[in-house]
Formats: sequence, structure tokens, C-alpha cells
Amino acid sequence: MIRNYLILAYRNLAANKLVSGINILGLSIATACVVVVFLFLQNYWTLDNFHVNGDRIYLVEYQVETDQGVQTWGNAPSAMAAVLTADFPQVERSVRMEHRGVRVSMNGNNFEERITYADTGFLKMFTFPLAMGDPSALADPDAVILSSATAEKYFGREMPLGKSITVTDENHRKRQYTVRGVAEPFPQNAGFWFNMLTDFNNLNDEHLPGAWAVHVSGVFFQLKQPEALPDLDGKLDRYTALYNADNPDTPAKSFVFENLRHPADNAYMVFNRPTEAAHPALALIFGLIAGLMMALSCFNYVNISLGSASRRLKEIGIRKVMGGARKQLVFQFLTENLVLCIGALLLGLVLTDAVLVPLFNHVMVMKIDLSFSKNGALWFFLPGLLVFTGLASGAYPAFYISSFKPTAIFSGKERFGGKNIFSRLFLTLQFVIAFLAVITVVVLMYAGRYWAGMDWGYNPENSLVVQLDDSDQFGLLRDEALKSPGIVKIAGSLSHLGRSMSRETVVIGDKNTDVFRYDVGPGYLQTMGLPLQKGRLFDENLDRDSSNAILINQTLAENEGWSDAVGQSIRIDGATYTVAGVVGDFKFVGSGARQPSIFVIARESDYQYLVARFAPGNGQRAEQDLKKSWNRLFDEPLVNYFFQKDVFENFYRAYNNVSASAGYLSGLALLIACMGLYGLAAQHYTRRVKEMGIRKVLGASVSRIIFLANRYFLLMLVIAGSVATIISYVGIKLILNSLKEYTGELDPGIFPFLLANLIVLFTAVIAVGRQSYKITNVSLSDVLREE
Repeated sequence: MIRNYLILAYRNLAANKLVSGINILGLSIATACVVVVFLFLQNYWTLDNFHVNGDRIYLVEYQVETDQGVQTWGNAPSAMAAVLTADFPQVERSVRMEHRGVRVSMNGNNFEERITYADTGFLKMFTFPLAMGDPSALADPDAVILSSATAEKYFGREMPLGKSITVTDENHRKRQYTVRGVAEPFPQNAGFWFNMLTDFNNLNDEHLPGAWAVHVSGVFFQLKQPEALPDLDGKLDRYTALYNADNPDTPAKSFVFENLRHPADNAYMVFNRPTEAAHPALALIFGLIAGLMMALSCFNYVNISLGSASRRLKEIGIRKVMGGARKQLVFQFLTENLVLCIGALLLGLVLTDAVLVPLFNHVMVMKIDLSFSKNGALWFFLPGLLVFTGLASGAYPAFYISSFKPTAIFSGKERFGGKNIFSRLFLTLQFVIAFLAVITVVVLMYAGRYWAGMDWGYNPENSLVVQLDDSDQFGLLRDEALKSPGIVKIAGSLSHLGRSMSRETVVIGDKNTDVFRYDVGPGYLQTMGLPLQKGRLFDENLDRDSSNAILINQTLAENEGWSDAVGQSIRIDGATYTVAGVVGDFKFVGSGARQPSIFVIARESDYQYLVARFAPGNGQRAEQDLKKSWNRLFDEPLVNYFFQKDVFENFYRAYNNVSASAGYLSGLALLIACMGLYGLAAQHYTRRVKEMGIRKVLGASVSRIIFLANRYFLLMLVIAGSVATIISYVGIKLILNSLKEYTGELDPGIFPFLLANLIVLFTAVIAVGRQSYKITNVSLSDVLREE
């Protein structure tokens, strides 16, 4: 019996190649999207779950009250690690972790790298097994452990153990390390990892046990028993007092602990959190995408199945007259659908592995991999997806079509097709989703163009920035570079607009305020071209301004309600600064959002950047002169430099990748919807071909025939476009208002919505255009001859 059902299913699918092809392609695209989302959500929900001791590992965080509410910070004080193990016998071990940027020198080449300093218990606490070497090597101050990717980067296929690496840290100290271990590749659901790992004590004496004012990237502790955590609660007030004594301007409200395996729901809101915590909105967005794509393809299947039902009315009638039970017909239709879904699943897996997974990994930080050997959950998920898809797409057509009565079928009273309300409803829903997807992409593209074209607040075109390896290089390079006729001005800084700044909590009046801090040299703002609104810029006389002068931007002045900010006081780390001037707002990040910011004078001994302003049209010459000067002075090629106009290049590249991915998805959604429209239109025109032939004989014009043949499709598109435009307009407005801090004053207006509607309508016209052309050229005699 089963064999017979399968044979009949294959024959019916083969006999309706157009319908079967549309359904298989639509379901395979949706299946590929769902599988990718499953892989992402699997990593998202199991972040850091691979650590064997995960249920006993906790991250130390502290909370601070500000005028924006209570903020949680993940970069705990270094001193917390020692007191936890000393004062609480329930704590088995504690580990500090600090990430720093360093320069690695190998074979005459310099590379920017991130090194992780960690206490010796790091590899005992966390499950990062080594592919080669001994974990105890972390206790050797001259040893370094590399990740597998870093080892391959520097040594290729050579044996890395025993090789030497020269590292220059951010304080310009050089140290030679010996590679004593290489880690196995990190799991894809790792929330944190390392490129280079070495002993925490190599940070020298800045992290002494009593240093409560010194923070590290993360402080973790491991309990002896998971249930021992309540013994620590309520006993941390004395440590809060110790911390506040060293941090009077930013006192902590309390210390809190967060389990590594079960982070808090709002973990993504923790500032400077050492482990990744994806925003729940990502899971929601990807889940919606998968759901919408699957809904589109299922609607497509249902719609086309209902539309083609009239072709099988006589078959159904004969089966019932010959004694066929309804359940047999239902089983037959579901079997056909199952065969079709199996084909769609196999094609979807090919699309996933060949197209969507590489695209996802190119855009997202979290990587995914379609591996049946490493991911046993796929063996359960895919059969479940197959059953769900089969029932969701095939159940309604199977039960509905099998309900037709033989007497009604043979008497001609039972007709089913394009006028059915369900067909119209399903196709309308398909196009609502397609409209929403295209509108979203058009708005994303509009936002990207808007941000790219925004005023920076200064002229970025004629500046070249060199990232220094050592602050001593500034004076030497400045004096040499100023000899170039193309360079007109040079300044230095510790921070840099668009590239480097620090987040600071300052005291204004009696409240704490979060600002972004830029430490710059005298002449930096003039060199960058930031306009002065009120007061003055930093004096070239460093002694005059280094003690108490501070500059603020217009946003901070407006936020504080200062009509005249000059002379106002701001406290930072116990010191009182006086506002000397107000500069105009500037482009903070690639999105152009304005943020409250302060500028503090930096000492030349702290400079990390040299900014060279060159005359218009002299960029190439200034670049060549700086390269020559650097090579002559330091006997190495200049590598770390960039033009200021390119400072947001990484942001725009990532944003464009996201927009492109959204564009691909919207294109797929539109393709599925148009395939459904094409299939339904083909069946609709077939049913009305005689009518249109008669109308043509009676003198109906071509435009009239096209309108009559397509009017209900046109009405459906208008309704779908109107609904989607209203929903998307309200939704996008709400999203932009909630993200104003990051997006700035972005108002897409009505144009992107009109453009998206035109795109969908034009695509739909193409989908039915060929069928419309055929029906206008129909010959009534040919139709009657066929009948």
C-alpha cells in the first residue's frame, strides 16, 4: 500500500512540473533559512555551555547609580579576585583576565594583536583544551599559549612549540615570549576566547592586591559546590566600601554575580562585559525571519494546491465512487506532499551549506557550521522540520480537497479555484510579508546613504592619521614630517575622533553623567578642524591647560541646560575642571549619532596618534613623505596609518553586509511570493481563456482584457501594499525612536516606502506579464477546437 502511494505521488508530481517546481524551490529556500536560524539560535542559547565547570563559574560585576538609572559594569576591580579566595572557603579559585592590544614582531613584520593576561588557574577553570603543550606553562612568565588560528597565522604548518615571539605592549615595553602551547579550535558558541595567553603577573605591579581603583577585563570565581552561592550574598558590603574609598566620584551601589552558563536576561546591557551576550532582539529578528520565510513558502504551497484542485476533481470523484475512503485520499495527498518536502529539504541543505552559511559567517561575529558529525541535534531537528513542513503546507489542502462530494463534482456544481477566498487570503498574506521585507531593505539602504552623507562636524578630507608604537616617536616624526611641503599642520593625541575614546562617568553638580572622553594634545582640535562655538580651544601652552581646563561638545551643554557653559565645573576622578570652551557636535560613530563628549588635555608622553593635515590635493604626497620619514627614523615600514575620511570604513562595511543580507532575504521572500503569483495566475488564466477569447471576438481591447484578467491580483497587491506600508511605517518609527541614541535624527520620510511598493509591483507585473501576453493573443477557434 505504501509503495503504491509513493508511486502515485511521484507520478502526480511529475505530471505537474510547474506546480511541483515552484513548491519545491519555495520550500527549499525557506528550509535553508530555517536551518541557518536554528544553527544561530543553538549557539545563542548554549553560549559558553561547553565549559565543564560552567554551573560553578561566576562573573563579578558591580552596579553604579547614574542619572540614567542603575548601570551594571563587567570590568570588576582587580583586588576582588584575591579577597574572594581569601575570605570565602566556598570559593575554589578566582581568576583575573585582562585583554590588551599589543604589537607582535616576526621576521621583520609587525602585526596588531590582542593578548590576554590571566591568572594561572585560567585553564583549570575554563575548558580550553590544548592541542599541544602543557597547561601548566601559563605559570611561566616567559611562556605564551596561542590559539590555533594565531599559531597558523604566524607559523603556518611549522611546529610552533619552542618558537619565539617579540611583543611590544601599549606601554612600549618589549618582551620575548616562547610558545609553550597551542589551544584546540574554540567552539562556535564560545562567548570569549584568546589569541595569545600569558601569565597575569606580566602586567607588572599595576594590579597589586589592594588596588581597588584598577579594573580588569573580567574577574571570575569558581565555587566548590553550585549551591554555595547564597553563602556569599549579603556579605559583600565591606568590599563595596573598600571600592568606594578608592573611587569616590563613581561609587558602586553593590557587587553582583552572574553565572557563566545561565547569564541574566539583560546581560547584553552590561557595560564592558568580558563575555559576549547577544541581544534578545537578534534571536527575535532571526526567529521572525525564519517564521516568515516558512509561512511564505507554506502559503505558497497551500495557495497553488488549492488553485490546481480543479484539475483533480474528476480523479477525486472517481476514487470516491469506486469506494475510496476520505482518509485514503488524505493519506495520498499527504504522501505527495511528504515526497515534495523531502526533495525541498535536500535542496535546502545544499543551499544552506553552499550559500547561506558562508554569507552568515561573512556578516556575523558568531559563526555557524552545518556539520552532522559535530552537531547531533540536527538529526532530531531536521526530521521534525520535515514533519512540520509537511503538515503545515499539506494538511489544509489534503483535508479540504478530499471533502468534495462526487455528485457535486460530476454535476459541475463543485468548482474550486481562483475565486476562493482562501486563495486570495493566502496570496495577500504572502505579499504583505514580501512588501514588509522589501520596505525594510529600502529603509536600511536609505539609512546607510543618509549616514554616509551626513555632515561630520569637521572636514575629514585632508587628514592622515598615524598610530604610534611609542609616544617618543611623535616628536621625531613631527619634526621630520613638517619638512614636507604637502603637510601644513601636525598634532598628537591619546584618543582620536572616530577611532579611540573612553567612557567616563563625571560629576556635574550633584549627579553622575556618562560622557565620552577624548584625551588630546594642544592644537589637535584645530588640526582636525572642529569648529569652536563658545569660549576658546586648548592653549598651545600645555602648562596652562593641563591642570583644569576642559572642553565639551554642544550636545553635553544642551543636555545640562547651559546657555553659557564656559566657566561651569565638572569633576573627574576627584579633580575639578573648568569648561574653557564648547565645540560643535561631530560624527561620533558611522551612524552619525551625537553623544555628550569632553576633551581633556593629554601629555605628549601619552600620545598614541599623530594627525597630519595636508593641503588639498596633496594626500598622496603626504602619505609618501610620512612613509619615508617613518622608515628613515625607525628603520621599518609604516603600517598603521589611515586617512581620516576612511575612519568609519569598518562600520560601513559591516552595515553594508547586513543590508546586503537583508536584501538577499527580501529578494527570496519576493521571489517566493511571485512564484506563487505566477503559478496561481497560470491556473487562473487557463480557467478564463474561453471567456477572454469571446471578449476579444466581441471587440474588447487588449488593455481591457488585461485589466479583467488581472483585476483581482491588482486589488490584492494594493491591499497587501497598504497594510504592509502602514505596519512598517509605524514599526520603523518606533524602532528609530528607541534607538535615537545610536541612529541620530533619522527620518526616512515617505519616499522609501513608495519606492519599495513600486519595486514589488514591478516585480509582480513581470511575474504575470508572460501569462497576460498569452491571454491577449488567444484565438477563440483554437480554444473551441481543443474542447
